[in-house]
Amino acid sequence: MLAVALQPLHAVAVLLGLSLATTSIHVLAADPPSQDTGNNPIVKDPINNLSYRGTITTLPSSSSANPKVQIEHYLNIRFASAPRFSPPTPFLYQSGSLIDATLPGPACPQSLPAIPPFFAETHAISEDCLNLRISRPAGTAPDANLPVVVHIHGGGVVKGSAYDPHFDPDRLLSLSVELGEPIIYVAINYRLTIFGFPRLPVLKKQKALNLGMRDQRVALEWVRDNIVYFGGDPSRVTAFGLSAGGTFTSLQMVAYAGEKGAPFTRAWMMSGPPGTALNMTEEKETERHTRNVAERVGCIFKKPEDDEDLLSCLRNVPMEELTEKAMGYSVENHPPAGLFTFIPSVDGDFIPERQSVLYQSGRVVKGIPTILSWAQDDGATNAGPAPLFVSEESMIPALTSFLGHSILSPSDISTLFSLYPESDFLEEYQSYLSRKSDTDPEAPIHYFRISRILRDILFTCSSIDFGHHLSRASYSEDPDFAGVRLYTLNQSMLTPLFKGAGMPWLGAVHGSDTNYIFNGVFPEFGDACSEEDGKLAREMAGAFVRFAASGDPSPKEKGKRENEDEGWVWPEAFGGRELEDGVEAKRGMEELRGVNVHVIGGPVGTGSCKVRHHGFVADGEDLGSMQKPIVGEGVEYREMGGKDDVEEKAKKPKQLRRKREALLEREKLLKRCAFINTLNEKLGV
Repeated sequence: MLAVALQPLHAVAVLLGLSLATTSIHVLAADPPSQDTGNNPIVKDPINNLSYRGTITTLPSSSSANPKVQIEHYLNIRFASAPRFSPPTPFLYQSGSLIDATLPGPACPQSLPAIPPFFAETHAISEDCLNLRISRPAGTAPDANLPVVVHIHGGGVVKGSAYDPHFDPDRLLSLSVELGEPIIYVAINYRLTIFGFPRLPVLKKQKALNLGMRDQRVALEWVRDNIVYFGGDPSRVTAFGLSAGGTFTSLQMVAYAGEKGAPFTRAWMMSGPPGTALNMTEEKETERHTRNVAERVGCIFKKPEDDEDLLSCLRNVPMEELTEKAMGYSVENHPPAGLFTFIPSVDGDFIPERQSVLYQSGRVVKGIPTILSWAQDDGATNAGPAPLFVSEESMIPALTSFLGHSILSPSDISTLFSLYPESDFLEEYQSYLSRKSDTDPEAPIHYFRISRILRDILFTCSSIDFGHHLSRASYSEDPDFAGVRLYTLNQSMLTPLFKGAGMPWLGAVHGSDTNYIFNGVFPEFGDACSEEDGKLAREMAGAFVRFAASGDPSPKEKGKRENEDEGWVWPEAFGGRELEDGVEAKRGMEELRGVNVHVIGGPVGTGSCKVRHHGFVADGEDLGSMQKPIVGEGVEYREMGGKDDVEEKAKKPKQLRRKREALLEREKLLKRCAFINTLNEKLGV
């Protein structure tokens, strides 16, 4: 969901901050980049007669041939302007301008305090915030045609900006140069909270809902149309983001029912599928929030026919006051961080229908190579403190706090609990007992159950469902479609912080991907990390770079991999001979018979497993589907490898492979998701 895991984490942010000084961990120190103020690089746009003046940072490289790497940065480039509560319009610099792009631009209105270890303090906010940043290897030629990655930040629609140090691109770009696949990095701002997602009938008539997503759209179109001047390839633009950033990326793929295409060509979404229990059909609820904030700032108009006056009044409230009152109301509505108050909604225009209705009916932008993911413990921070879950009954409040008190029937909840029995979580529970110290809190088995239920509802099942339908629709139009891939992250740099804060039960939690995909960026530790985390960061960031370049994260020479690439041959999640019992699926899968899931990191190592159903169904087929759940308990997990399977088994330790298979086998993903996806209409996704 939109950074759902920040909700309970914000309550322990102070503890996490304190733990930085007290937690002991063996780290590899990273030398900070140096700022070069002597020579300012210039990028020229000859078509529009513009020049952009940037800055250069220098950082060390692990390559002996090039011990230092220089990165150029172009900051605060305006891409749109937008009066309050109005759709954005592209911003055009005056011809002949020399644009000073040496300093960061302001963030959009939001709360200022940091939320460690995910967001830094916001120093400057302004409604004139629709700007972006571009970073590239120094000396990139105008005709370099480099792949481009565009970061859409997360933050629950209450926090985040293009300049947060948690998203610093230097280490990622340096690695791309070292790998011989240099890329260009872009990050964008968009309107948040009530400024980005107000709701009133008059705004719907003006096609002025989902303003934050419209901002993103204009920014992505700017990149498509202008990145060539910075040496970028507009035909290789990867939109990526975590949590809210991932959800927004996926929603851009169903925007306008897919009829207007997407201003990017690849997508990488981390814990952010389109259906993360984001109820976009509750028009009256989101409208109520807007009216309640209006009353708090003195804009009191009770009659619907007075909405134009109400809107005019809201537009004249000082930014600081509206931000303060909107955030205060949001925190009261959804303590402690205020998430889920002002969110996207079905508007009959940008988002014409529920997101799952759109992609399940093929109304989605097809042919975009896509990666979707979840963290292995993605629901852990959503559940709340582990010691609270002393019985099955204690699981219900955690479930209803995210989904609503009257959304699921008692029968729905009973079925959910039966699909996640205590017996399936004995290993997780016993593992925690074996490593907990005498002073560590208890973590009852029911905590592990509700954590997994929330993970699957919010992240896993929607990722699989969206990926399945996108894959099938794309293959139906193009048999050579590059495919959809899935992964679960099983490692986190944040674990020591949580242990220091008294939460040792937390593992690979929501938000853990960021440190790795940015190649070891970790501001809380000065970008230092353990040797094991540094290795995984390099591998994961390398896979991301390869995906940006080719649409495939696997190493180029799959038969002659270097040690760091071991386990990174990454098969498509859906379709293909392996999952079709030898039947070539030229038009995509008619039913979901199986899925490949790539496990990344952790004690079981990195590698892909095949998950398939077994059982009997009415038509005589022995493989189930998401639409037609099977009867029976059997699920088979096998290591991928195709014709090189024997060779792969010889290379990979059998113990790790079996542990990886067992890890996923216990989850019964397809069986559980088959039921969860029947709840889409009730959940409003």
